[in-house]
Amino acid sequence: MSIIPPIIVIMEKACRSAAKGLVRDFGELEKLQISKKDKNDFVSSADLRASETINYHLQKDRPDFLQIDEETFKKEDLEKLKGDNPVFISDPLDGTKNFIHGNAYFAVTIGLVHKKEIIAGVTYNPILNELFWAHKGSGAWINNQRLRVSQRDKLDGCMFTSGVQIKHPDILEEGISQIGNLQRKTSVRIMGSSALDLANVASGKFDGFWCKRLNIWDIAAGILLVREAGGICLNDKGSNFDTINDDSLIASSSSISGELFKNL
Repeated sequence: MSIIPPIIVIMEKACRSAAKGLVRDFGELEKLQISKKDKNDFVSSADLRASETINYHLQKDRPDFLQIDEETFKKEDLEKLKGDNPVFISDPLDGTKNFIHGNAYFAVTIGLVHKKEIIAGVTYNPILNELFWAHKGSGAWINNQRLRVSQRDKLDGCMFTSGVQIKHPDILEEGISQIGNLQRKTSVRIMGSSALDLANVASGKFDGFWCKRLNIWDIAAGILLVREAGGICLNDKGSNFDTINDDSLIASSSSISGELFKNL
């Protein structure tokens, strides 16, 4: 069992507090107010309430840290990541469309960036009560059990996951083609929550994840989970994923990374 760093305790408290409202709303979906942000992209009153809860707890416990939140995001917020101040990056409900359809594959996720590097992350699946956390140099954990990425080194028998979405029509055909290429050789799933997909890569349940046009709040915690579980995170050029400049991610173990990359 690892000694949980104090900053993880703060992030966990914010996640669990937000999740209480989400679980309540998940049981009363017919009462939710849902609006459309973009093509196939929705926000619910549950997202907004969870956002307020996270912001309240993080501001209360670490008022000296900056915040980036999906529901209040403005383009200029990205400038916060280029400075030296610690920045919490949160998605109060990753997997909103799953949530509003009554599908339990959703999560609350918070990452912490300091000096352009992800140093802490928490992803919480409230339905299964799975708390994934990672702190730089301290490993990746789920409910106090150490996480390790899969060690499969051949495509046969692997299971990968992707985040291809119709809200990005300019890259949709490429994503469908990649899924088709890989599906001919192994198993591919589209689950609907990048945060949970990455947590499950870290735990070895998936052998890898890839997606383009990602938002940093969806993946900040997950990137650190994968890295601290012994995996690697690359961009679509095959270089190490850059938190500030990249939005295309390929995450897996080093054992299968080469095979995954060349078959996309």
